[in-house]
Amino acid sequence: MSPRRAKAVGGRVGDDPAAALRAHLIDVTEGLLGGAPLASITTRDIARAAGVSDGVLYNYFEDKTALVLAALVQRYRRLARRFFASLPEPGSSTVQANLEGFAVGLLGLIGEAMPMVAGLLTDPALLHRLFDEIHRDELSPQYIQARVGEYLLAEQRLGRLPAEADVAPVGMLLMGTIVVMALSGMFAIPAGVTPAAQLGPTVATILRGLG
Repeated sequence: MSPRRAKAVGGRVGDDPAAALRAHLIDVTEGLLGGAPLASITTRDIARAAGVSDGVLYNYFEDKTALVLAALVQRYRRLARRFFASLPEPGSSTVQANLEGFAVGLLGLIGEAMPMVAGLLTDPALLHRLFDEIHRDELSPQYIQARVGEYLLAEQRLGRLPAEADVAPVGMLLMGTIVVMALSGMFAIPAGVTPAAQLGPTVATILRGLG
């Protein structure tokens, strides 16, 4: 490991040097993606920001696309873990308040992930690779939908929802609605109206259907 490379990861004390530098490159790339269009970021930009020589990137990644993909997946996982950590427990508060909390968290997750995805529309190959990665992950969108169903099934077992209610479609209904809300939040919406303000009535309508 050259002195310059060692300096770049000097703060990662105790890590394997190669693993530390790889993680450093991913962190730096993720940071750059948050401030500039993907197409405008070059390998030289990444290397300069990481404090390494240009060729170092290719010791750890096949090409720039592989490094960018790793950074995008890392960002998605961070957003998803934050979302899952905030989920309410069955039996706490009210079902409506809990489902609204779930919806607010999901809106935040999708709202932050959507610009990331939109930035890849000009690179369909990378977009498909990103979708492949996150859909095989334990934090995949399918799992998010499943967690809604698991929560509602738990509330049924506690007697807080009718036993005959079909809760299976709720995750898909809620996610589809929130995707539309997140999209509308990216474009012009009426003054004083926010997507989050629509979540209460949406959840209330879903619960009336379950009831």
